[in-house]
Amino acid sequence: MQYFQIAEADLQKVLNEGMSLGADYVDIYLEHSSATQVTLIPTGENRASQNIDFGAGVRVIVGEKTGYAYTEQITPESLMQAVRQAAKIGQSAQNVSVAGAFRQFSGPMPSAIYTNHGLAFQPDGSSIAHIVQYLHGMREMLLSADARIVNVSAVARNRVKRVAIVNSLGTVCEEERPMTDVTVNAVIRHEGQTESAGSSRCYRRGLEMLDEKLCKELINSALQKLHFALEATQPKGGEMPVVMGAGASGILLHEAIGHAFEADFIRRGESIFTDSLGKKICDSAITVVDDGLLPDSRGSIHFDDEGVPGQCTEIVTDGVLTSFLHDRISARHFNIEPTGNGRRENFRSMPLPRMRSTYMRGGQCTEADIIAEVKSGIFVTDFTNGQVQIGAGDYSFFVKAGYLIENGHLTQPVKDVNIIGNGPQTLADIRAVANNPRLEPLSWVCGKEGQSCPVSCGMPSVLVEKLTVG
Repeated sequence: MQYFQIAEADLQKVLNEGMSLGADYVDIYLEHSSATQVTLIPTGENRASQNIDFGAGVRVIVGEKTGYAYTEQITPESLMQAVRQAAKIGQSAQNVSVAGAFRQFSGPMPSAIYTNHGLAFQPDGSSIAHIVQYLHGMREMLLSADARIVNVSAVARNRVKRVAIVNSLGTVCEEERPMTDVTVNAVIRHEGQTESAGSSRCYRRGLEMLDEKLCKELINSALQKLHFALEATQPKGGEMPVVMGAGASGILLHEAIGHAFEADFIRRGESIFTDSLGKKICDSAITVVDDGLLPDSRGSIHFDDEGVPGQCTEIVTDGVLTSFLHDRISARHFNIEPTGNGRRENFRSMPLPRMRSTYMRGGQCTEADIIAEVKSGIFVTDFTNGQVQIGAGDYSFFVKAGYLIENGHLTQPVKDVNIIGNGPQTLADIRAVANNPRLEPLSWVCGKEGQSCPVSCGMPSVLVEKLTVG
């Protein structure tokens, strides 16, 4: 609390005021965030920007109603005004009493409440100079690697978010959350053909991650994608078996299936899995988890934005739906403990049930075994844009790269196709899970109800019995 220059005693007075106005629960979320970005465009120019945000949000829950107010001044007076305004909002409509009570998390707490994820640099002038030098080095190395590359752009971002959470249950926790990502994109021309490709990495770390090893990894990945794009063609469409490659295919797991496990959709009866808890929904080889404690993962948080420890939650265990993803409100509704999935974009937003790092655990067979089973199909490795209907799970994803599978072997490189299907049905149609699980360290951003949150996702290679390839 010294960072926000406010005493816990003053915060407790704000909580007490909210409770005295008839609240069942009150919480205060304090936040300071700074973000530095450096962009290198093809002409060699640099662009740098820095943004600082600061404030607090106060939430008051009365029965089934929630009032929320925020302030950009963290003082006892402004917070007291915010809690009174939030209480008025919560009491402004006809309310319904709730049988369940808000419960404090009873499991083990993380070993360090005051947590630093590995921050080594602060976003200041020296950091900008460090980023500029790094991006220039990547650009020159990529241009010299292949004379057919005509331009290169690169961007790096470093963010540090400091949060503190107190509530009427007695929770007091603080955390420092760094995040750094770097992306390089290039354009290649060969015999009248122009293709573009890029590579990126993102970790919950400071600028110390921008080292020589990462630079070479990004350059090699971008080169491989550029050369692949020159060789790849579009395959014929139709319904066929699809092998989803390890790592990036996790975006389909997140978008087409994961949202349907978020408990606000369950509480409102909008998810296809609403009545499926405890039921078998897919093959016994499949276990899906949402984890808040993976080291360096973009979606990891030691505490969620309601002060609940970021534990690992098994959603599907051996094919059986065993848990939904809960914030405090949905946990109260179902009279269970929250799972640490209450997340918000910033102090201006109320928390919602959101994923963190969502992935499928590995199976028993190899990727080669899975491919060998397919007589005629497609192997997909790199996804880009997609559309999903969250309630039903219908989706269409654009596949940037993959291979034809012919008689159990990878043959012609393919690109620019769509995979069309239904998330729950795709999960049910998985016939084999490989032993190569991988979390893809990309700059995934999840949008929900106008809010964006950083997430991670991944999976092993899997065989889906049939999907529509368009």
